[in-house]
Amino acid sequence: MPDMPLFDLRCSRCGTAYPPEGFPEVCPVCESPWEQGPSLCWREPLAGEPGLRRWAHVLGLYPEELPDREIARPAARFEGTWIAHQGSAPAGSYKERGAEVMMGAAMRRGIRELFLDSSGNAGIAVARACAERGVRCTVLVPETTPELKKERSRRWGATVETIPGNRDATNLAARERRKRVPYGAPFFQPSFQAGVATLAWDLFQEIAGPLPARWLVPVGNGPLLMGLGLGLEVLHRAGKIDRLPALHAVQLEGYASLHPEGPGTAAPGSPVAGGIAIGNPPRRADMRAWVERTGGDVTRVTEEEIAAARRALAEAGWPADPTGAAAFAGYLKRPDLREEGCVVVVTSREEAA
Repeated sequence: MPDMPLFDLRCSRCGTAYPPEGFPEVCPVCESPWEQGPSLCWREPLAGEPGLRRWAHVLGLYPEELPDREIARPAARFEGTWIAHQGSAPAGSYKERGAEVMMGAAMRRGIRELFLDSSGNAGIAVARACAERGVRCTVLVPETTPELKKERSRRWGATVETIPGNRDATNLAARERRKRVPYGAPFFQPSFQAGVATLAWDLFQEIAGPLPARWLVPVGNGPLLMGLGLGLEVLHRAGKIDRLPALHAVQLEGYASLHPEGPGTAAPGSPVAGGIAIGNPPRRADMRAWVERTGGDVTRVTEEEIAAARRALAEAGWPADPTGAAAFAGYLKRPDLREEGCVVVVTSREEAA
């Protein structure tokens, strides 16, 4: 098998090529993020393979390097909109896509230990993927993380360390540790984002027609936004779609780092939608670039609006945790986006909370 497209990378700032060894999350010369090379290109899915295995050849992996299970339930129609509910994976979140592909890449590099910082769901997904491959995993979580989420990571053999403070404090703690241990950050590791790109390819296959013009996604640190952008770009380069759909970021009031009028006012107490309660995301500029490039925008939603969205989703048979329901809250708040058709990405199920 030729070199994996997952390692066909160059620094977004200085052009340094991805090194032949190690698993760096950023350029070792200037610490800028990696850019995906052109070898990540569209191929028809492998017939008869389940879940991520149908895209193994696109990623440069063997099918057996990825799990032989479906990752999510198919997209469904709701009042003329496509709902992409990603909470049916064993880890309860779309992040299982990124975690499994990232760990497939990590194994190729001989990585036997890594860590990440997480508000919960990414930690669960990476812990599971590490356990299945015998890789030691440590998850740094903020002190506001629900005990159930910490226990789910521990169940998969991960060491969970609670960091005083909020999600931004956890990210600061990770900056020091990443000097010593490979950092499996969903928002930095390009292989994680390539795994998330498979969601765009699955939806392209499932919808089997012109893709809706507007996609609503919850945004905190941005792996979903950037991964979907990558996946849609691959489709566009291949001529499978005429234009990139507009990516509309839905962010929590008080933490809307991309909003042109500022983050808004946070509700008192700990945020319920902890997965998107990120005040200072490390890749804010890249996230904003994807929104602007695709002609999207940013919507702020409150905890109350998210709670209403959760109730509506539950009534329709799609239970979601607060972070998972955020994009649907944006959908309910923005009827102006519905005329050209929407995809709403519901990222995690209620049971994963």
